Amino acid sequence: MLEEIFKVRFHEMTTDRSVPVWIVQNYFQQAAAMDAKNLSYGIEELFSNGIAWALIDIKFEILGEIKGVQNVKVKTWHCFSDKIYSRRDFIVYDENGDEKIKGASSWVIIDLAKRKIAKTPQSMLSRRIEPIANMEPAVVKPPPFEGKTPVTSIRIKTRLEDIDINNHVNNIHFTAWAFEGVPETVKQNNSLEEIAVNYKAEAIIGENITVKTYNADNNSFYHILTRDSDGKEIASAYTLWSLSK
Repeated sequence: MLEEIFKVRFHEMTTDRSVPVWIVQNYFQQAAAMDAKNLSYGIEELFSNGIAWALIDIKFEILGEIKGVQNVKVKTWHCFSDKIYSRRDFIVYDENGDEKIKGASSWVIIDLAKRKIAKTPQSMLSRRIEPIANMEPAVVKPPPFEGKTPVTSIRIKTRLEDIDINNHVNNIHFTAWAFEGVPETVKQNNSLEEIAVNYKAEAIIGENITVKTYNADNNSFYHILTRDSDGKEIASAYTLWSLSK
């Protein structure tokens, strides 16, 4: 288990001085990398064996906003692994020590040469710390939307600054792009209560991605991200909003 402090920077805040969920995901990702390194399964250790971690899904439950420049604490731990999947949970606290966000994530190990899932190292299978109670992993299962009109449709071209150490678009951008598809009136008059993202395929530099957002139920939405070149769905997300203004 690892606890790490991150200082919110001005350029990470939105116009109302709040810290958006994809910035928090960046904090979590950094803390997760450091904890994995402490367990001898860090980026350098895996790279030397031709493998790397890949995020499969992530879920955030938003308990309150983080606002303004302050020190944010992220606590994260590797819960358990099976032969393929590993679960890692996290809790985010504001500078007053109040719990603001909690989440669960699922990871796999990728063979970098074959670009396929590899088996979890045997030595990881015995590690176990209890996950957050009643916190289920993200499972986004949108119904068929063929023939239905999305509430928004946006097109994004991937840029050099989106690319990470694994030479593909970093997962935080998929989360931000899903958020981008939420209608402005919803974002202005509501607070994000939950977001879940399932990552299905990678995107590389220079690709065009279309994000279509559809109504789900009771102020919630499904977000479908597809790669324009082949129409492949690369991620799907679910956002739930609560009236706040």
